[in-house]
Amino acid sequence: MMEVRHLRYFVAVASELHFARAAERLNIAPPTLSAQIKSLESHLGVELFTRSTKKKVELTYAGRQFQKRALNLLENFDLAERFVREAARGEVGDVRLGYVLATATAGHVKDLIKAVRAELPSIMMHIHRMESVPQLRAIGAGTLDIGMLRAMDTYPAGIGAFSLPQQRFCLAVHRDHPLAQQKRITPEILAKQHFIAYELDAEVGFWRNISSVLPLGTIPHIALRVPDAVSLLTLVSANVGVAIVQESFKKIVDEDVVFRHISGRGTYSPNVVVYRTHEPSPAVQGVLKVIRQALGPKK
Repeated sequence: MMEVRHLRYFVAVASELHFARAAERLNIAPPTLSAQIKSLESHLGVELFTRSTKKKVELTYAGRQFQKRALNLLENFDLAERFVREAARGEVGDVRLGYVLATATAGHVKDLIKAVRAELPSIMMHIHRMESVPQLRAIGAGTLDIGMLRAMDTYPAGIGAFSLPQQRFCLAVHRDHPLAQQKRITPEILAKQHFIAYELDAEVGFWRNISSVLPLGTIPHIALRVPDAVSLLTLVSANVGVAIVQESFKKIVDEDVVFRHISGRGTYSPNVVVYRTHEPSPAVQGVLKVIRQALGPKK
């Protein structure tokens, strides 16, 4: 049976065209090398070399053709060997990242990708924008590796989380809305407003956007529900209602939408990174380490 070592022996002799020099290069005895080449020729059923002397040889036509293939095979084998070692160290692989829009507008997704490219250049990051609940489902199902989403009170079994830098909550209003002229937005003022909110399936973590800035015990008046942040900001731009959003959304709104800071309690939005607590992939573990170093809480 032909083995990788046979290919290495053959390539060395084909390169040196001299058994003694090839044996020295391989750090084996010349008789051992000669026996291995004869075994290879016997297995293939062809002569690879013509022996002009006991030590000096030349490639046959079949040997020249085999040399090309053997070099390619060894190169591929070496690449595969290096790849599997790097994969075991978490230096190569594919990692799937989910994110909510607020983590992108805050720069967290961009900063993560830049940090991974610097620390783990052979890791391929695949990013997917999705809301918080779908991210958790995908991580549990194994179709997503890491998520960036709004903090929740509890997480499913087997999923851990650590904090990202907080963002400030702001009131997003149309520029012609009466609140756009207010210099100070208080919880009491907000209690009377009509809000654009997320659909129930998408609003986990976002309900506190509204409830955290209202007076305790206040039930907000929801004018309309939407599936995502872009839809929410579009309706604010159409002056359908107001919305409580992260301050970084300023980067993606049109000139009809203005932002106002809110006074009082609960004015900051906690975002987190979520992951499988028993993650088997070294590549995912490596990316999580980079996130903690680049974006995690500073000690």
